[in-house]
Amino acid sequence: MEVRNPNEHAENKMLPPPVGTFQTREELLKYVRDFALTQGYMVSIKDSSKNRYVTIACDRGGVYRKRLKTGENMRQRKVPSRLTNCPFEVVGKKDDDLWTLTIKHGEHNHEPSKNMSDHPSCRRFTEEEILLIREMTAAGKRPRQILKALRQSNPSLTSDSRNVYNVKAKIRREMVSGKKMESPSTSSGAVNMNGLMEVGEPSEHMVLNGVVMGESICQAYLESDAVKETRSLASELCQHFYTLGWVSGTGGSISIKVQDNSVPKSSQLIVMSPSGVQKERMVPEDFYVLSSDGYILSTPPLKPCPHNQPKCTDCAPLFLKAYEIRNAGAAIHSHGMESCLVTMIHPLSKEFRITHMEMIKGIQGHGYHDQLVVPIIENTAREGELLESLTEAIRAYPKTTAVLVRNHGVFIWGDSWIAAKTQAECYHYLFDAAIKLHQLGLDWSTPSHGYVRNINGTCGCGGNMSRGLKAGALDIDYVIEPSQQCILLDIEGTTTPLSFITGVLFPYAKNNLVKHLAASYDSEETQHDISLLRSQIQRDLEQGIVGALPIALDYMGKEMVIDTLAANVEAMIQADRKVTALKQLQGHIWRTGFQNNELNGVVFDDVPEALERWHALGIKVYMYSSGSREAQQLLFANSNYGDLRKYMCGFFDTTIGDKNDTQSYAEILRTVGVDTPADMLFVTDILQDAEAARAAGLEVMISIRPGNGPLPENHGFRTIESLLEI
Repeated sequence: MEVRNPNEHAENKMLPPPVGTFQTREELLKYVRDFALTQGYMVSIKDSSKNRYVTIACDRGGVYRKRLKTGENMRQRKVPSRLTNCPFEVVGKKDDDLWTLTIKHGEHNHEPSKNMSDHPSCRRFTEEEILLIREMTAAGKRPRQILKALRQSNPSLTSDSRNVYNVKAKIRREMVSGKKMESPSTSSGAVNMNGLMEVGEPSEHMVLNGVVMGESICQAYLESDAVKETRSLASELCQHFYTLGWVSGTGGSISIKVQDNSVPKSSQLIVMSPSGVQKERMVPEDFYVLSSDGYILSTPPLKPCPHNQPKCTDCAPLFLKAYEIRNAGAAIHSHGMESCLVTMIHPLSKEFRITHMEMIKGIQGHGYHDQLVVPIIENTAREGELLESLTEAIRAYPKTTAVLVRNHGVFIWGDSWIAAKTQAECYHYLFDAAIKLHQLGLDWSTPSHGYVRNINGTCGCGGNMSRGLKAGALDIDYVIEPSQQCILLDIEGTTTPLSFITGVLFPYAKNNLVKHLAASYDSEETQHDISLLRSQIQRDLEQGIVGALPIALDYMGKEMVIDTLAANVEAMIQADRKVTALKQLQGHIWRTGFQNNELNGVVFDDVPEALERWHALGIKVYMYSSGSREAQQLLFANSNYGDLRKYMCGFFDTTIGDKNDTQSYAEILRTVGVDTPADMLFVTDILQDAEAARAAGLEVMISIRPGNGPLPENHGFRTIESLLEI
């Protein structure tokens, strides 16, 4: 580092740091912060591009935004804001391989701080303190208990329980996402590429199943009979799965929890297979042992060349997610050929469905007459990158115990290793049966398993089922040559009465908002919903949207947060705003209503027959609504005519674009793979949406249903009163 000292010093004046050059960005930041501390002020990063520049400002810059509305229940500040709109700024820019510090504005508009603990950045925890917070969090300790322990080791600690809570929340978020906080330098561990904590020699203390244990106790537990037996069992199963073709070519993986009745299942140790090894040649010592929250406690021994250095399976974050969400006891990842091929038969389908097969009875929660539904997610270059889509699928399909990965394989879990193995055998049998039925021209998704009809209405195998129906009247015994490959349906006013949306769904969401937030406040999903609403409301406040109120901060208490959330949501509903954050929250409230049988979806009487007829003719049907995709699926899965999702190939919401935007329909065409826009028919009750779709080249019809709004004369579109007219 090269620094040029300033020529002048002013007494009782806060000086800017001397300008200079630095080897790294981190060195520059540390220098500025350390110098500021000696002068009685503190800084924070205002703007940054990691490899180009960083703007550092006084942490008292900016101004406090006053509330737009006040009331008896609105909390007001009891002390003035720390923010003084201080203009102090310095800039670090990267030039070649060095970072150069310059002064943009070196003056402050406030006095030096008498107590530096007033600055939030001075209340940060050390790496050792974060380690203690992690250990005590795993042991189930509350923030106040953790803070007491921290102050015993550091009497001068300026942090409070809110700072502890923030660290705990960050630990929880990163564990849920499959990542881990960077390990302290005092620990003997390092974070590996799986986001799991590697440990070499055991550290002085280790967290095992939520209990801080000494080295000798931890080692004895890892060498217990329960762990040894689970490792042996996993080794035996890998050899068996190899003979079934599930783990050939070093692919596939297995994970089993160590059965220990004295420990809750959610806290039991986990035995997990390594990556890139021949599964049929594995021995018990080749398996990793992990804590319940994903820290590696035991690694396999090194083997001589040509064996690779051991590495825990890339499926680890995915297995951990199944354990977390479903409290599973074992999980299997199979590369079985049938699990791969079954996802390729209908390359646009997001689900595998089969019914009336005896082996369905082997799947948890299913019987012979039930329709088994397995979600399909798209493959990625690395298995660890599947985490987000797999998590979404598990949450969207609460009854499933498997997730298919297109062109790849399947993840399966169960309450125990026996349940996981049994279900894996049943799933592979059903996948294989579906492939063979498809080869015979039979439909495995219907109770009769009859022949799939071709486009001329005859039965047989090998027919081209990719084309659809021409718009026009349709006799039930005769199918004309179609001109559309796909049909895109609006929901409100087309498949479902508007009265159900406005008179049932919206009131239910409004009336159950506070109850839903209170019951699920601490869940990851609801915290994510609140985060989205905070971001939306902040934008609304900046834009001066009427009715927008700041959401209370977490430390003000759950009740205050919920009250301010409810006030904002009510204002959004009254203004008929269709923002993503609101729609997502409404969808989660409706999901609870459907699960509790407090809601039942409603479709017009002609919808099931039309969907079944199009399905038999190979028509691909998609839904496009302003409601979230999850809300759409809930409606059709719980309709007054049963589960209708088997007739649908996909769902679109306004995350792809507004319905009155032509570009949205162009994006839908690209997504479903339709090259000629006229090959898709769009049916809606909204004139503006119809005009946008027609501008994109789609064929369009307008649905005339009871309760729909009036249309202007000479609108230029063909109208229908029933989907059976198509």
